[in-house]
Amino acid sequence: MSRHPLTPLYDMPAHLIRRAHQQVTQVFEREMGYLGITASQLGVLIAAHLQPGLQQRELAGTLHFDEATLGGMVGRLEVQGYIERRSSSRSTRGREIYLTAEGRRLYAKIEPHVRNIQRELLARLSAREQKEFLRLLSKLIDAENSHHPATVPHDKETS
Repeated sequence: MSRHPLTPLYDMPAHLIRRAHQQVTQVFEREMGYLGITASQLGVLIAAHLQPGLQQRELAGTLHFDEATLGGMVGRLEVQGYIERRSSSRSTRGREIYLTAEGRRLYAKIEPHVRNIQRELLARLSAREQKEFLRLLSKLIDAENSHHPATVPHDKETS
């Protein structure tokens, strides 16, 4: 059996990750595009829901955005009435991010869509493969979460 000439391209992690991103974007747009928010803005909304009162700088670090990009996103969400920035009690210059009542209503509306997106993206994998896939993705980007623990020094790592 002969190999397809483009097989080496599909052996490249960067190409596979780019294609996976395209698939994620397509599923996101189909499921939630009508709401008028982007996938990046969704991350801000979820973070503001999970940890109300994060300062804008902390939120930028958590989501791995530069502060200017995050500031623009938060500003657009604020204009739409979903987010409010309040003066911080922890810092004289900091602004804390909160969902507004409208933002909480939007979050309640989008939560089932987020679950549908996750389910659709992982549908081709068995339950065991899903856990392993999430663990490996988390490890790849060094994301400490329920799939991957805090980074350990390489000389102490067992896997």
